[in-house]
Amino acid sequence: FSRTDFYVDENTFKERLKLFFIKNQRSSLRIRIFNFCLKLLTCVLYIIRVMTDNPAQLRHTCKCNVLHFAVCFCTFFCPQVIVASISFMEAMLLMYLSYKGNIWEQIFQVSFLLEMLNTVPFIITIFWPPLRNLFIPVFLNCWLAKCALESMINDLHRAIQRTHSAMFNQVLILICTLLCLVFTGTCGIQHLERAGKKSLSLFNALYFCIVTFSTVGFGDVTPQIWPSQLLVVVMICVALVVLPLQFEELIYLWMERQKSGGNYSRHRAQTERHVVLCVSTLKIDLLMDFLNEFYAHPHTQDHYVVILCPCEVDVQVRRILQIPLWSQRVIYLQGSALKNQDLLRAKMDDAEACFILSSRNEADRMAADHQTILRAWAVKDFAPNCPLYVQILKPENKFHVKFAGTNLPVFPHYFSEYCSLFLHYVFVFFLLSFSKSFEALG
Repeated sequence: FSRTDFYVDENTFKERLKLFFIKNQRSSLRIRIFNFCLKLLTCVLYIIRVMTDNPAQLRHTCKCNVLHFAVCFCTFFCPQVIVASISFMEAMLLMYLSYKGNIWEQIFQVSFLLEMLNTVPFIITIFWPPLRNLFIPVFLNCWLAKCALESMINDLHRAIQRTHSAMFNQVLILICTLLCLVFTGTCGIQHLERAGKKSLSLFNALYFCIVTFSTVGFGDVTPQIWPSQLLVVVMICVALVVLPLQFEELIYLWMERQKSGGNYSRHRAQTERHVVLCVSTLKIDLLMDFLNEFYAHPHTQDHYVVILCPCEVDVQVRRILQIPLWSQRVIYLQGSALKNQDLLRAKMDDAEACFILSSRNEADRMAADHQTILRAWAVKDFAPNCPLYVQILKPENKFHVKFAGTNLPVFPHYFSEYCSLFLHYVFVFFLLSFSKSFEALG
């Protein structure tokens, strides 16, 4: 028999690097934060270099096209070369670690092409000094910073073991896209206008982009040459294609969030009292029985009831929840008690109590108890300090609920047995009394 070695590949140098740069959550988060800061630094250095640049000096010192060259200062050139070298080595390392057999697929990725466009020319200028005045569109690094920020947010929430909504991601993507479009248009128009009779400053180019994208169009600042005008047309076309798609996705997520009930406010949960009602299916009789019994006590009048149910609210329940008596105190959230994200939406950790109820008309009571037990375990694991009250249909399942730390399990089956025993006791007492009375008469 041959000996089988497990996890051999994880001991290789490549797998160790992959574990540090990609697989490990905390280390990969640090790498992405470093990459994001690096891209922002390149954009800041580009802005400083543009503000200190002088096209008239370039025309006077060398007879060349100002669109292809820019005056270079060693103070800003050296940091740009260092940052570009670090970015190039990081990109090549990540390309090597993520290689899966198709090198061309990785080479022709837009992010990799942008990375090479903004790093390779700086490295070439180290060995060929005459090209140090070559213009390099470093401002395109803003799109790489956008991608790094999105990945960084995902790794951040993975590292702290918290989930975030898709709405947050979509809003973040939309804001970053708008900023990148404005920044790209500003830097591109400012550079192209250098070839005109009157060059634009960076602030005037930013003012023109803001006015153009906001569809105001005052016309006091306009591009004068056709390359910059063509860039404006391209940027408007890109905005007309990209932004409506993202707005559509944002509206769809907003409608789905409103449909599912949204989130219970954290500030509201910490300043006001609320309880959570977890059910598998919400029937109108179950809801009314719970609300009437819960609000019958004078100490619970100022409590809110957050209903957590995986099913959509039906018409009858919606009508009940729209009554002013309940609309101000009852909040419906569509979700499952088995998901931590839905428990976080209901702010279970700040709740005064949690009630897990089952319908009395369940056909399979054992299956209903199994679902109830799973919900009880999930809630107790998420919020150990929250008092838990569970309704069990089968008394033999009380052990599992007690194991979950339930404060008070309720057994409706016992009530019927108690009533039956009471009726039997009354009937026996009646027979004994009747027999003794008959003997006394006889």
